[in-house]
Amino acid sequence: MAVIKPFRGYFYSSQFIKNHPIEHLAAPPYDVISEKEKARLAEEPYNFVHLTLGKVENSYQKAKERLQDWIKEGVIEQDEAPSFYIDEQEFQLNSGERKKRTGFVALVRLENWEKKIIMPHERTMPKYSLDRLELLRATRANLEQIFGIFNDSSGGIDELLEENKKEENFMFQFTDYQGVTHRLWRIKEKEVIDKIKRILSPRTIIIADGHHRYETSLMYREERRKELQDPWEEIPEDYVMMTLVNMKNPGLLILPTHRLVHNLPEERVKEFFRRCENYFTVKNFANEREMEEFLRSAPLYTIGVYDKVENKWGAITLKDLQVMDEKLGKENVNRYLDTAILHEVVFKEILGINKDGEGESEHVDYLRGTKDVFALAREENYYQLVFVMRATPLERVEEAVTYAQRMPQKSTYFYPKVWSGLVFRLLDEE
Repeated sequence: MAVIKPFRGYFYSSQFIKNHPIEHLAAPPYDVISEKEKARLAEEPYNFVHLTLGKVENSYQKAKERLQDWIKEGVIEQDEAPSFYIDEQEFQLNSGERKKRTGFVALVRLENWEKKIIMPHERTMPKYSLDRLELLRATRANLEQIFGIFNDSSGGIDELLEENKKEENFMFQFTDYQGVTHRLWRIKEKEVIDKIKRILSPRTIIIADGHHRYETSLMYREERRKELQDPWEEIPEDYVMMTLVNMKNPGLLILPTHRLVHNLPEERVKEFFRRCENYFTVKNFANEREMEEFLRSAPLYTIGVYDKVENKWGAITLKDLQVMDEKLGKENVNRYLDTAILHEVVFKEILGINKDGEGESEHVDYLRGTKDVFALAREENYYQLVFVMRATPLERVEEAVTYAQRMPQKSTYFYPKVWSGLVFRLLDEE
């Protein structure tokens, strides 16, 4: 049973945002901010990145002090009543139709993975969890959202959220630099909150984004319970802040994450397409436009490739699925994912990446599907191979979770990201 509850959120005060537009204060989550974006956002002295981005000397302590100063100065204020917060994002990709994704922000009781109430869907990189743990210890705040999805085919929660997008509940809106419009409302009526809780309680929550933040919260809860000699009653650390979205919501979108390979010895990338022929059917193209056109209707198990070393465009399609049966075992429901095929066959067998303990992080960069992968490859000379991925279908995420099996890291990119600085939570203020 998923347990959720309202909370008295913190946000930039209504008085402060009269003179400081919220679009200059909110920020994308810490793990998708490029160095260029970081520098731009940091120019605003009250932007939320000053709290969320660590990794410099005394940064965690500085984040704590800055947060306390902002509260004293009236930059940040706390809501008067425990509430759920409706988070709507309206967006358009390229020249497609405009979409809206609506969810709500609540506190969710932390559950260990083995209980199968809150479920992960992909692997994580432990180093990021440790960075977030240091920040949580220092600030004692849930500064950023964990993004969770649930399956409500009745649409009951979505209906309630739409009904409560009322003028008297409205807090603010802004459009970010990617063209996504964010709107926030509060729900403080107990009757509505109780209805949402009842509909959600028998359902599983899948972590769509924020695995590191969730794992960090689990670690911190254990730390605190030990310090307090494991009290019977609930403590603030038993809960974490999440944005929750129905899987059936028409605005829920998954984009691909492309892979860019660099710094491999020349002999390992030479004649790449020829070396793929043992495992793949290879199709070559005259240019990137032809390749992209082919990928729109390409067969399953196909990956686009730009060989920058030899300036060739192509697509590779796995010939025999039995290869993946042998590598990962027939019980692995993720074995036919494009990301699994890429990592197990192309990276390990053909390129020798991540074989014999050689980590992918040394040779592979990841690029989200909203950005032009070819423009980046042309600009940066050190890339050797670019792998153009297609989006993982949502039903494959559900299947992985059903069997409690994690996909390879960065198999999904839920879009748009849930931004930071709209509403957050202090553990000591409950």
